[in-house]
Amino acid sequence: MKKILFASTALVATAGVAAAELTWSGSGRLGVVYTEGASQETVLDHRFRLTVNGVTETDGGVKFEGRIRWQADDGISGGNVNGAGATGGAGGAGFAVSTGGLRVDVGHVSDVFDSGDVVSWGGNGVGYTGFLDQAANFTGFDKKGFGNGAAASQTIKALYTISDFTVNASYTLNDTTIAGADESWQIGAGYNFGAHRVGAMYGDDKASGKQWAIGADGSFGDFSYAALVGDNDTVNKTMYGLSGAYAVSAAGSITGYVSGGGLAANDTSYGIGYSHSLGGGVSLATGVAKAPGGNTIADAGVTFSF
Repeated sequence: MKKILFASTALVATAGVAAAELTWSGSGRLGVVYTEGASQETVLDHRFRLTVNGVTETDGGVKFEGRIRWQADDGISGGNVNGAGATGGAGGAGFAVSTGGLRVDVGHVSDVFDSGDVVSWGGNGVGYTGFLDQAANFTGFDKKGFGNGAAASQTIKALYTISDFTVNASYTLNDTTIAGADESWQIGAGYNFGAHRVGAMYGDDKASGKQWAIGADGSFGDFSYAALVGDNDTVNKTMYGLSGAYAVSAAGSITGYVSGGGLAANDTSYGIGYSHSLGGGVSLATGVAKAPGGNTIADAGVTFSF
């Protein structure tokens, strides 16, 4: 990877823009997933992601960025739940302009609820795929992020940070090609104090109505935590979640979560997992959880980043 990065940077610099940089990064995972009650309960799981980022900066210090991501997964093909050729392809491009404490993202980018700028949505998930987390019971929220979907939403998000205080706002355009889609706006604010953070978000989607969430996250030495509470007009019943992770060694960590509320048919969801770093961006992990629908889900596998 270092050779590719150096070569890419050198090429951009040769073009006469010394501050420009082009980087490639990615991740992969491979393992087994068990879902109680599924048509085939135990399946092979794999995913490969490749992201390209281009960054340049003006003489006045304004930074411009562009990003695109490709992804390929296992998937169902012709009724075969162990299909290996489900290729998601590239998603829409995302752009950003930043200077000082101000950053504006445009295109296929995360909105306020998805971004993690002021609230940690999922907290500490379990399993090598992070298949469930503290937001397991959070149903009905309008939440758009950066992915590989072909029908990418167009979003504008502004973020401003001054000292320990952060505010952000987003507006997503109505995509008439997606059934049920409508324009939406969201706002959020967060405050950091030492190793801890609190934040709140509010949004309004013309199709699904109003939504809000408040959260806190941080750490006490080897223990990290996150908490989340929210509600929306679609479900109209408060949802809550709590998660934590404890470093049992320099390489090993135990994670756990509980999530409740929401739909009347939902059970309280909870789970526990363990991950172990092998170094070089490679980790082994496993987890087991009770899903909101009452079934048991578990996985085990390896993840790596490059």
